[in-house]
Amino acid sequence: YGVLLVFDEVKTGLTAGPQGAAQRLGIKPDLISLAKSIGGGIPVAAFGGKREYMETVVNGTHSHLGTFNGHYLAMAGLRAVDRLCTPEALQRCEDFNRQALTRVAEIINEYELPAHTVGFGVKGCITWSSTPVRNYRDYRATDFDLAELSFFWSQNRNVMTPPGLDEQWLISLAHGQREIDIIVGDFLDFAKALRA
Repeated sequence: YGVLLVFDEVKTGLTAGPQGAAQRLGIKPDLISLAKSIGGGIPVAAFGGKREYMETVVNGTHSHLGTFNGHYLAMAGLRAVDRLCTPEALQRCEDFNRQALTRVAEIINEYELPAHTVGFGVKGCITWSSTPVRNYRDYRATDFDLAELSFFWSQNRNVMTPPGLDEQWLISLAHGQREIDIIVGDFLDFAKALRA
């Protein structure tokens, strides 16, 4: 069709697997953009793609400019991530994430909560809807009051997730069984409090 397929993996990248969501989904995009997950906490971004498109940057047809192009600290962050985020290390994180998702889903079922879990790679979340969210109407039907209550419950018990109503967590290389038990224990206490 003459249209480029571009994958924006700014938020997925390594969190979806060693080669991102595109590889995990079995798709080969023409271009891909990356950031956050490849920098190890350092502000960095990158893009890549098929040779025919990247060659236009190499040969000067198109230019690529950026604040952190070749920046020594950004490059050090990339190198550290490259060394530490081995496929085995990421698999360990995914296994912990799968455990957290499974255990939280069991609590949701046991306490008959109007929620479900969603996970991909090393990310997971609790969505306060009895059915999967597939479109905007489904999203608008989410119980935002329960989502907010759950968020603040966790924040007040030292389980910190990014602001937002999807309770998204990200299992990092620093997390282990203890942290998974804390996430699950916190949610179990919340479920008990809701049903008390």
